[in-house]
Amino acid sequence: MKVLVIGATGRTGQELVKQSLEKGYEVRVYVRRPEAITLQKNLTVFKGNLDDIESLTTALHGVDSVLIALGNSISNRNDKLFEWVIPNLITAMKAANVKRIVSLSALGVGSTFDNTRYPYRFGARSFLKGNFEDHLAGEIKFKDSGLDWTTVHPGPLFNGEKMEKPLVRDASTGYKMPRAPRTNRADVAQVMLKALVDPSTYGKELIMASTPDKN
Repeated sequence: MKVLVIGATGRTGQELVKQSLEKGYEVRVYVRRPEAITLQKNLTVFKGNLDDIESLTTALHGVDSVLIALGNSISNRNDKLFEWVIPNLITAMKAANVKRIVSLSALGVGSTFDNTRYPYRFGARSFLKGNFEDHLAGEIKFKDSGLDWTTVHPGPLFNGEKMEKPLVRDASTGYKMPRAPRTNRADVAQVMLKALVDPSTYGKELIMASTPDKN
């Protein structure tokens, strides 16, 4: 499996790269600052900006799938990002003939708001509102893209050990998530990588949290 990770210098992106390499995948990363990446076996670094479709397409040639772990910082959480990045990526993926993509989103984005409870949903409707609207503006482009897409929607992200079986549900079931759905980045990475090779997740929004799944 050859995967391209976008957002590899972020904390969740680093975990995606780590776990992908542990699975024996050939990993490519597309970054603005190659010096921020530690070179290692089976890891190839491509330098470029997310508005450079030609460079993106080059990085995508020969890849089986794409993992996105992008996100704005707290200080610029309301800036537009996904609204323009996702269309660029869709264009590049089509040019490179790559169909599979798993993208990190957030619990409360779009229809997954219906899966939340108070007090988390208060944040989704207040200080996270602009960020979530940007996520949705980009992710909605997947629906008519012709790509085999999956979005993964965790609660607030923390560092922590990977669980054996974190809570994961298809958002369309209407399942109500915990009131405080804390999620470890290591669990996000493992859920994204599991979904990557699971065709049953195509076209699905997966909600998750680092809570033991008793099913």
